[in-house]
Amino acid sequence: MSDDDRIRAFLGDVLRVNLSKGNISREELPMEAVRRFIGGRGLGAWYLYNEVGPEADPLGPANRLIFMNGPLVGTPLPACNKINLCFKSPLTSGYSYSLCGGHWGPELRFSGRTGLIIEGASREPVYLWIDDDEIELRPADRLWGRTVPETEELLRAELGGDELVQIACIGPAGEMLNRMACITAGRFREFGRGGCGAVMGSKRLKAIAVRGTGTVRFDDVAGVMGLAERLTADLLIQPKTIERRNYGTAEFLKGINDNGFLCTRNFSGTHFEEGHLLEGPRMREAIVVGDSSCFACPVACGKRSYVKTRDGRRMLLEGPEFETIALLGSNCGVSDWESLVEATLVCDEYGFDTMNAGACVSLAMECFEKGIITIRDTGGMELRFGNGAALVSLLRMMAERRGIGDILAEGVRCASERFGAPELAMHSRGQALPAYDPRGCKSMALAYATSPKGAHHMFSPTMGHEIAAGTRLSYEGKGALHMENQMEMCAVDSLGICSTVRGSFNISEQARAFGLVTGMKLDVEGLKLAAERTINLERIYNARLGFSRKDDTLPKRILCEPVPSGPSAGETVDLDRLLDEYYSQMGWNLEDGLPTRERLLTLGLLDPDAV
Repeated sequence: MSDDDRIRAFLGDVLRVNLSKGNISREELPMEAVRRFIGGRGLGAWYLYNEVGPEADPLGPANRLIFMNGPLVGTPLPACNKINLCFKSPLTSGYSYSLCGGHWGPELRFSGRTGLIIEGASREPVYLWIDDDEIELRPADRLWGRTVPETEELLRAELGGDELVQIACIGPAGEMLNRMACITAGRFREFGRGGCGAVMGSKRLKAIAVRGTGTVRFDDVAGVMGLAERLTADLLIQPKTIERRNYGTAEFLKGINDNGFLCTRNFSGTHFEEGHLLEGPRMREAIVVGDSSCFACPVACGKRSYVKTRDGRRMLLEGPEFETIALLGSNCGVSDWESLVEATLVCDEYGFDTMNAGACVSLAMECFEKGIITIRDTGGMELRFGNGAALVSLLRMMAERRGIGDILAEGVRCASERFGAPELAMHSRGQALPAYDPRGCKSMALAYATSPKGAHHMFSPTMGHEIAAGTRLSYEGKGALHMENQMEMCAVDSLGICSTVRGSFNISEQARAFGLVTGMKLDVEGLKLAAERTINLERIYNARLGFSRKDDTLPKRILCEPVPSGPSAGETVDLDRLLDEYYSQMGWNLEDGLPTRERLLTLGLLDPDAV
């Protein structure tokens, strides 16, 4: 058996489904691409670059949904459960990727495959059923129009009630091409941001159900098991792990609010005076009833929450996560758990992104308070900051595309233009800004402005380092910090590791794990090179679409309006200064922000045939 065949035996194959023709085929992994891009996010970028050209309509049949596992997914190594999805975004019209934890990605590995590529578009609603090597498209007419939980319940019953079956599906938001629509896996885990649910809806694909009875093989069984045991034992005693297990991602809220860079009332402020009500310990006390974990993860950061409303309704969900609390909460001036849980449930059940949705609501609230839109536009709602009932009602209108909700379902950029107030839209490339106001944490300005998928905090989450170092308001060295963080994130995204554990499961251990699983030699520098190659490939994909330095920008409010009060009072962002340093670090032209010929030659990306 050749080395390539041996490695393919460890990693599995790629399943390709053409919905237009109803064809299903299996392909070998392109081993040269695996060597250069690792898997997950890197390999997904390689496929998207080669298969989805600049002319492709994001909501047309030429677009693809490229699900790609990293080589570590499904192994006993801690938190190796993240599957990456690459697609052309209907929200930004550019490159996008999204990662999802839980159990769906590992189940796909157990069925014998690393990747799944969906292309074309069905005439009628269908779902895809993968049962090891028995794979078929089935009618989904009775599922169309159903919410996410309804779809999962009906589909699971149709497939025999097996709890091992993992289901990824869209809700009505995806069917109605809401540009913020998600794909939800396992009821509470999402491929979020960028509108992948709308892409799936445009293909008339309601769900992908997977059952795998195989195992993930690896080259060095004893080495993998030993490393998994050591890393897990270390994680269990880490103070950060314990805090995350207790409070989930809501642990972030106090530090971000106290340091003065928490999005507040559509980014008009950076400190929420009622933020103490939303902190992790308060959430645990008020609504959390249990913990949940993704595959092979000792952290258990998922929080099962329960609220009984004043009128007797019972609401149970997982979360809300920090970003949801911030964008639906502080950014809308809302601080009561009943409103936040119900708002989150609306998004979860209809299947659309809480972050972009919260940004749309906060935009509408500011427009209402400034008289740009009126009570006639809102259908009688007093759409003011702090109105939790209005928050929930407007989200339902967005989910169902009713009234003003139909406008907001197109995303914050399009909605602001319809309202005649583009200066009030807090986004980059059409993607809403996450919770961290970059005026109070300067390197996050680079993360938002240069992320290939539009504003995204996890492209390069530098906020913890900047707080710990006391450098959040300085400019010195931020280009280098951003570059290093984005490389680390791209590495874990390509390997399939949840970023939560990357403190203990560091890049040196990641390179070792890759070798133990695949038998391929890879050191830290090789892993960083693969990450840099991926980030540059994402950059040149967008360059083919016309994106350049002019698009690496932020809202006027962030660049020109000083923070009015609090720990970051008086701060703005000098973005050009940050970009110049970052481009220099990356080997990109200062004029247009594109990779230089020399950089592309070094990375082996200049010749299209090599890409």
